[in-house]
Amino acid sequence: MQTGWWPSCFPRPDKAAATAALAACLLGAHVPASGDAAAGQRLAAAKCVSCHASTAPIHSTLPLLEGQPKAAFLAQWRDFRERRRTAPVMVSLAEELSEQDVNDLADHYAALAPPRAPESPGSDLGRALADRLRCADCHGPAMHGSNAGAARLAGQKARYTAWSLQQMRGGTRSHGSASRPDPLLAGLSNADVEALAAHLASLP
Repeated sequence: MQTGWWPSCFPRPDKAAATAALAACLLGAHVPASGDAAAGQRLAAAKCVSCHASTAPIHSTLPLLEGQPKAAFLAQWRDFRERRRTAPVMVSLAEELSEQDVNDLADHYAALAPPRAPESPGSDLGRALADRLRCADCHGPAMHGSNAGAARLAGQKARYTAWSLQQMRGGTRSHGSASRPDPLLAGLSNADVEALAAHLASLP
């Protein structure tokens, strides 16, 4: 690591904030246990696909899980289990499923190719915002997520991404270990959020 290096997806106000933001980029970086993707497929069919694979408008704020890095899947699961995220259905599942179950699900979804995104022109504004915010520093150059726990953003439902960004901007959901509300997102308007989400949804 270079001296003075700083993950530019976060502001650099002071040393304490720098430490917290670095932790955000490395969320979930511990080595996960081995899973059984075949068992995960069976469990996903019973517990996950009816909502997460749905294209119905009522499920538009539920994320696609296919292609999510295992570390990202596990990091979100820990947030539900430890009630840092509080969606009742997910909190209940986090209490119900064993660590092996969750590892099986994570391996299953990490091995899947995400569904092909509908043809979309994306958003020039959203592309510029992604560059300015330097999302790729944590989420990877193709926005496919990372083994350090950053989620895949490419091809994600635009409505889900916009909803998540609005929650992070407002402080009702954490963005890694950034403070609430996240200062990185504080200056984004609703139009900015929608444009960024549209750009990310258009990526392969």
